[in-house]
Amino acid sequence: MAELPHAWLLRWLKVNPEPRLPEGTVRVFHAAPAYLTYRRVLLALKNTSVVMGTLIGWAFLNRLFPWFMDLPYARPVLYTVEAIVWLSFLVLLPVSFFVVRLDYSLRWYVLTDRSLRIREGVMSLREKTMTFANIQQISIQQNPIQRMLGIADVKVETAGGGKGSGSADPDAGTTEHLHEARFRGVSNAEAIRDMLLERVRMHRDTGLGEPTELITDTVPLLGQAPSLDAARELLSEVRKLRGALTRRER
Repeated sequence: MAELPHAWLLRWLKVNPEPRLPEGTVRVFHAAPAYLTYRRVLLALKNTSVVMGTLIGWAFLNRLFPWFMDLPYARPVLYTVEAIVWLSFLVLLPVSFFVVRLDYSLRWYVLTDRSLRIREGVMSLREKTMTFANIQQISIQQNPIQRMLGIADVKVETAGGGKGSGSADPDAGTTEHLHEARFRGVSNAEAIRDMLLERVRMHRDTGLGEPTELITDTVPLLGQAPSLDAARELLSEVRKLRGALTRRER
């Protein structure tokens, strides 16, 4: 793999650009190129809202509190604050787009014969591994912008997940619970979902809507036959011993 233009930054942050692949790795893939466009669109909308909010706030301040603007040193102070805000915005704007590009490059999705692994994040590097035997639900999520770009998210949930436990994803701007993982921005969401479902079925997991009573009910039945035979054999031995003692007493 060719060295990335930002490899020096990754070395300084002590971030490995490639994940360590576990044994039995079957497939490694990334988010679709349209996912980078999606993240840039969201960032542009966010920055636009910040600019509009700042301009509207300044206009309302002049219209609703004209007396405040007439105070001594009010305008110089406000102009200084506004200049600092705009300077910070202009400096952080290219940085934010660079972070989005870096997040896209460092996003890895790994499938093995037993588990899936998702590595993502720049400011906060995260890796999640889920075994197929523990997967409970797989769903596809798609908002209007994703629909226009032809991408979607594949959401994977394991047993024991709860809405009360979760962590924010500062890079994607969402909150992800501890018992879920997402293949974000993939163009073949249906194929990935079907692949995961097939591997879950291979591991005989029944948490995706299949009945579990048949499996749990057969466990004690399998263990009852040897116990019954042993009891019958013990009863026969007791009867033989009792008969021998009776004959000896006579």
